[in-house]
Amino acid sequence: MFYLLSLMTGILECGWLMNGVAHSMPIWQSLCYPLAYHIGNLFPKPFTLPRWALQGMCLVSAGITIFAMLSPLTGTLYFILTCLRLTLLSAVFQSVRGELKQDGNRLLKRIARVGGFALSLLAIKYPEYILLLSTIIANVALMKYQQKGHITGMKWQGGYSAVMLFHQLHYFCYAHITLAAATMYMVSLSEFPTRDLFIGLLVFCGTWVTYMAVEPIVSRLTDKVLSVFFIGHIAIAVLLLTMSQLALGPVFVVFWLLTGFGGGTVYTISRKAKNAGKYHSPSMTIAENIGHTLGLVTAVVIAVFLGDAAPTVMLVLGAVSALLAVCCMLLVVRKEKNNETHSNKR
Repeated sequence: MFYLLSLMTGILECGWLMNGVAHSMPIWQSLCYPLAYHIGNLFPKPFTLPRWALQGMCLVSAGITIFAMLSPLTGTLYFILTCLRLTLLSAVFQSVRGELKQDGNRLLKRIARVGGFALSLLAIKYPEYILLLSTIIANVALMKYQQKGHITGMKWQGGYSAVMLFHQLHYFCYAHITLAAATMYMVSLSEFPTRDLFIGLLVFCGTWVTYMAVEPIVSRLTDKVLSVFFIGHIAIAVLLLTMSQLALGPVFVVFWLLTGFGGGTVYTISRKAKNAGKYHSPSMTIAENIGHTLGLVTAVVIAVFLGDAAPTVMLVLGAVSALLAVCCMLLVVRKEKNNETHSNKR
């Protein structure tokens, strides 16, 4: 069930972005769909809901979907209700996945997520059926859910929460808007839009393949997590700044794929926090979720005001966020060294 939920979250996150691109929506509107999905991610952490509330979310989602299938909705109302359903279903999926996470392998989870991204084109042709299927799966999954409602506070973790937040922010500043802009451009010039949408998704999935390759390879080669962190994040910043000056083409795509290698150094943040005795898993998850949401909020706002120029601006902001993660880590390390020096003097 854990891997099925992971697969479906991949479809929910990118499927309606592809749907928006295929139907020539403004880029900001297409980005609202993954934003809605990530707003739903905030419910398990920090806002944990009881099962009855999540079942109510499923009921609302099912009711809207059935109504949309029987009496097709259009325009602004349909857009708003679709965003609402993505938020509700995301909240349920992520809540159950959080409870089942200890039974799942992280690599297999990521593979399932990438598989969901690859299947996202299904949301162009069968959006209501996928939402209905998602609701059914969510209801079945809730049978395994036992959490009670509560709010989890985020601990500072000696500054590592800020490092993680900026790391996640850098990715969500540029990833979805780059996917949307690249596929929109290719589709506008092509006689085979479905093919070009799929090519865009393949490149997006490719960035996840490079991302997944980093930890299992690099962690075997070196245990110098700080060096890996700094090299990875500075490299990301350089790649994103360079991409902001390039037109879409082979070189841009290669650089886009390479960003995954830098993003994959995320494991060093948690490992460094554990080595320092500051690691708090719920706080790290909350920092991740906030970073996801803020990145997409920024992308939507910039796209509203800057339109076609927004993707370039977001690449620059992604680079800035990566450098802010570097600055935060430097401050954390400096503070730890100062504390260690004071302790030794005593």
